[in-house]
Amino acid sequence: DLDYQEVITYSFVDPTWEKALDADARPMPLANPIASQLSVMRTTLWGGLIETLRHNLNRQQERVRIFELGRVYASLDAQAMKVGGLIYGDALPEQWGAAARRVDFFDLKGELERLFGRALDTRRGVHPALHPGQCAEVWDNGHAIGWVGTLHPRLVQAFDLPAAPILFELDSQALTLRRLPRHASLSRFPLVRRDLAFV
Repeated sequence: DLDYQEVITYSFVDPTWEKALDADARPMPLANPIASQLSVMRTTLWGGLIETLRHNLNRQQERVRIFELGRVYASLDAQAMKVGGLIYGDALPEQWGAAARRVDFFDLKGELERLFGRALDTRRGVHPALHPGQCAEVWDNGHAIGWVGTLHPRLVQAFDLPAAPILFELDSQALTLRRLPRHASLSRFPLVRRDLAFV
């Protein structure tokens, strides 16, 4: 309902991209990779999301909103399920009723709050892949559950993007704590209106 498209990207990624997104990352190498540029397991969903953005931009898609639910691999024993996403381009589809403006950090933060159904605690933080002044760590129930922010200018240039996308990556387990809406059956009786006149 928030105008996102789900994508599924490879769990095998380029090691140079993983190091660019996080210099401290230690991606697990594959013994028999299917291609030299897909030789390690991903430690973040962002590499695949950025590659999907580039693919869309090369096909003149100027407004992109995508998300992915998938595993990231810190080690054989640590395989966390994450939900990650990316927004890029205009905040609204092309139309005449509102002035065009680019998406920003607060657009994505607001959409995450709609996803969780409540206000999120975002605290200023530092992530190597995100812009230092436009980056926040997301907390829920006293636990850090992920990151939201604008891609670092160094990486915008490295990935050859015309402008910076805004990204998020959260522990998917945090979403299971959200209260889901319950269906209530419709009344069997038709609507009754009464017009009373007192004299």
